[in-house]
Amino acid sequence: ATLSNAFTFVPSTKTSVATSTSLEMGLFDGIAKAFSNEEYAAPPEGIKATARHILVKTPEEINTILEQIGTTPFANLAQQYSTCPSGARGGSLGSFSPGTMVKAFDEVVFNKDTNIGEVVGPVQT
Repeated sequence: ATLSNAFTFVPSTKTSVATSTSLEMGLFDGIAKAFSNEEYAAPPEGIKATARHILVKTPEEINTILEQIGTTPFANLAQQYSTCPSGARGGSLGSFSPGTMVKAFDEVVFNKDTNIGEVVGPVQT
């Protein structure tokens, strides 16, 4: 059986803001719209995260990586050990919304108890 694990690094979580400008508005309409929050995306639609991960197949690889976390940059470890194509980008998965990744990974990335910037794992996926 193949064991698939991913280390998760969550450097930032952002809320998206959507705005639009009307071409037909009077002087006071523009001032009124400047002070309203009518057009922002409320969670969960506006929630996005960026993450890096390292996908490995064996428990031995997990132990080897864990020994190096903290002394070797995460991106370098991802390039060296990850079996995912994202390894070439330092494990970067880019920005994504809840429900985009596999459930176990999403639960870690979007968990309110996960500290931004900390390495979490292994996460079995």
